[in-house]
Amino acid sequence: MRVLFFLVLVMWATHAFANQGTTENTPAPEPFTDLNLRFSNRPLRPPDNVIVQTIPLTGLSVAQPFVAPAPQAVIFEDDQRQRLAILSSEETGHLTLFLLQPLPLDPSLPSLVQCANNHSCQTDRTPLTGGLGCLALCLKDLLETANGSPSAP
Repeated sequence: MRVLFFLVLVMWATHAFANQGTTENTPAPEPFTDLNLRFSNRPLRPPDNVIVQTIPLTGLSVAQPFVAPAPQAVIFEDDQRQRLAILSSEETGHLTLFLLQPLPLDPSLPSLVQCANNHSCQTDRTPLTGGLGCLALCLKDLLETANGSPSAP
């Protein structure tokens, strides 16, 4: 009887230890860490059912690069590949920000305008990092700050 009790005790301890290892190795949901930018060579408009808020960026313009095709839209994704926002230009040059997740942004986005002016997005014609890319980098910093994860230096 003692042998049986000892076997049951060892099996229970082994099972408990194995389950403890499983729960410790289970990845927890990652907190918001950083945004990834995906550029598109055409303007994008997400379906209306996924848009949380539409913010026209009046008063902002971006330069078109001289040598490379200009990106027409930028998709902002988190580390889990969930799309948070889309920044898109129209043929008329108007810029629109589509929020796909509820994000605490001021609709007038004064800090975005200030960043765009500080980085001369209206005149920077460098491929990818100028023009719409310049504005996207400013918006990336703003979204990361709004989500509580300031971008790394």
